[in-house]
Amino acid sequence: MENDAIVNQLPVDRAVCYSNDKGEQSDKVQKQQAKLLAKLGPFVRKFLEPDERILYALPAVAPLSALEQFFTGWHVYYLKACALVFTSKRMLYLPTTTGGKPRQSLAQARYGDIASFTAKGMLNGHLELAYKGGRREKFTIQSFGEWKKLNAFLPKLVPGGEPTDRRDRHFLCPRCAKPLARDVYACPSCRLAFKTPSQALWFALLVPGGGYFLTGHFWFGVQGVLTDLLIFIFVLTTLVASHGKTELMAAPFVILVLLALNKLVAVQHVKYFVGQFLPDSKLT
Repeated sequence: MENDAIVNQLPVDRAVCYSNDKGEQSDKVQKQQAKLLAKLGPFVRKFLEPDERILYALPAVAPLSALEQFFTGWHVYYLKACALVFTSKRMLYLPTTTGGKPRQSLAQARYGDIASFTAKGMLNGHLELAYKGGRREKFTIQSFGEWKKLNAFLPKLVPGGEPTDRRDRHFLCPRCAKPLARDVYACPSCRLAFKTPSQALWFALLVPGGGYFLTGHFWFGVQGVLTDLLIFIFVLTTLVASHGKTELMAAPFVILVLLALNKLVAVQHVKYFVGQFLPDSKLT
């Protein structure tokens, strides 16, 4: 009932949002959408334009690099968790917490900026977008069969409308909703300040788990502290064990290389997170 109360305050196109991939109204789809929109709605509602309607929402995983997939494994699916909200005018991208609630970050891809899309899969699926600016990106769709639903309504919207000057997915200020300039970590309109790559780099390199704490990923920060501590103990232990034993001298260096790789992955993660324009202080 609480979910329904929140959703009832949103401009939802129920004919599209609550139907399955065959266009048939579905109680199961309605419950799934109500649960998801109850988490996203209070944040998304502030940014909707007067005549904009919500068509569909789904949980997803932001594009992954090969390095992230190789070294981080399944954890990256939590680190890069997001939600995609499709409206009558655009796709909204919202980074989310492990509980599915939106962080204070928002991007949009106007349908006029999207040249084409491909939605396909087996158990899970993928949504690949080609932007008119030339860039491509692929989202992992976490829910079974959601790619079929996308193929049911997205062809009517993509491509469509006039492109923006970005011709790509781009971030909006979470306070005033104005487009943000790439690599400029302050809103040109309301002057809201965001966390910067230099902050992220120093925290990630010098403070165990510090980069994750800076970007609000508390449990991954704790994991980073424990990982660094264990590696430090292993280095000391192997240095003592290899004293006077030439054949064991390489072991501490191998562990140090692993530590460096672990730091490299952490740096890449926090650089990615600050690239999503996280406010430097909590919004009120």
